[in-house]
Amino acid sequence: MKNNPVVLERLFDASTEKVWKALTDTREMKNWYFDLQEFKTEVGFQFQFIGGNDEGIQYLHLCEITEIIAGKKLTYSWRYEGYSGISFVTFELFEQGNKTLLKLTHRGLETFPIDNPDFGLHNFENGWDQIINTSLRNYIEKDNFQHEITVKTSIENVFKSITKEIPFWWTEMFEGVSDKQGDVFTVRFGSSVFKTMQVEELIFNKKVVWVVSDTFIDIPELTNKREWLNTKIIWELETEKTNTIIRLTHIGLNPGIECYGICAVGWRQFCDSLKTYLEKGSGMPYKEELENNKPCDGC
Repeated sequence: MKNNPVVLERLFDASTEKVWKALTDTREMKNWYFDLQEFKTEVGFQFQFIGGNDEGIQYLHLCEITEIIAGKKLTYSWRYEGYSGISFVTFELFEQGNKTLLKLTHRGLETFPIDNPDFGLHNFENGWDQIINTSLRNYIEKDNFQHEITVKTSIENVFKSITKEIPFWWTEMFEGVSDKQGDVFTVRFGSSVFKTMQVEELIFNKKVVWVVSDTFIDIPELTNKREWLNTKIIWELETEKTNTIIRLTHIGLNPGIECYGICAVGWRQFCDSLKTYLEKGSGMPYKEELENNKPCDGC
């Protein structure tokens, strides 16, 4: 590999304070980057995470912060357990009026084993493009859809319903499996609407994360039929006395996209269905026999 760093710039419609917090606060990082157990803006702080291609090897990333200029610059080393080589990731922020220019530089990639295709330059380019231009942009710039309900049942029942019982409250047209990390499933709403998702994260009785890997919403109101692609759906659960609070966040579903109004209504409808299923034993999922009617958007 030649000595070619990955360099990417993005102008965010947000303050430097907001972008800096997204880069350094673990509660925010998990929504667009990786879910780190701990992160401190201190030179010498070490952290790690696991990542890789969905169907390939999952690598343990070992990182250490090497430079901090609060609100302006963050650099950390980036290497892989069991492999030679070390690289360095730098985030730099530049205030431009009420906006922020972020510059990402990942250098030292040439030190990784050249015989491993996973360490190819194009993989880093594609990966950072997805992280910065899609995940971080969707998280920082948009008001992502959020909805919260309280149900009169245990957190165990809620977790089970979200991970194993989707056909009973969302849509009966369900394919695949959804109760383990890495599982892939598809929900359909007639022949014209589908969403395929991968289970990105499962924390028992606490959190479920799905990433939309494929989608098509063929309804007349929309010109862009694939707006759900690469969006992320997060379910967070919390016990409150004998009840369970369910917080739904759909990162990437925001007022700036065409289907927001339709999908927001749909999500509220199916959250009500989930609540009814959990409390009364019978939900209101989309039914296959509705095929001849105008399909809902499937949210």
